Amino acid sequence: MLDTLRGWIMTITATALICAVANTLTPKNGKKATGVVCAFAMMAAMLGIFGDVDAGGIGAYVDRYRAEADETVEAARERAKSETRFIIEKRCETYILDKAAALGVTLDGVSVTAKWSGEGFWYPDGCELRGDKSSELSALIEAELGISLDKQVWSTQDGR
Repeated sequence: MLDTLRGWIMTITATALICAVANTLTPKNGKKATGVVCAFAMMAAMLGIFGDVDAGGIGAYVDRYRAEADETVEAARERAKSETRFIIEKRCETYILDKAAALGVTLDGVSVTAKWSGEGFWYPDGCELRGDKSSELSALIEAELGISLDKQVWSTQDGR
C-alpha cells in the first residue's frame, strides 16, 4: 500500500516536471494546446492511483480493522460491566457500614455480591456480615438494598 502511494506521488511529480519543461519550450502560439495536453496528463497521473490500488486488499484491511474495532468495543463493554459491579458492591458495603454505625451495631467487615439482571444492570444480591447479628440492620438491608434475609449471612469472629 505504501509502495503504491509512493509510486503515485512520483508519477505526479514526474508529470508536473515534464509539463513544466514542455510549457517552457513551447512557443507562445502553441501554449494553449500544450496546456490542454498537460492538463490531461496531470489528470491521468492524479487518477492513476485508482488503477493501481488493489480493491480486494483494501477490503481485507477494512474487514480486519472492523473486526479489531469490534473486539476492542466488546472488551471495553466487559471491562465497564465488571467495574460497574465492583463500584456497586463497594458502595453497598459502605452503605451497610454507615447504617450499622448509625444503629450502634459493630461490624468487623461486610462483603456484598452483585448479580446481573435480565434487564441489563447490576443489583445487590447477597451479603456477608461479620459481627453480632442485628435484626434491625437486617431489616434495613432488606428494605433499602433489596437483599432478602435468606441471602444475608452473619458470622462472628469465632465463626458462629
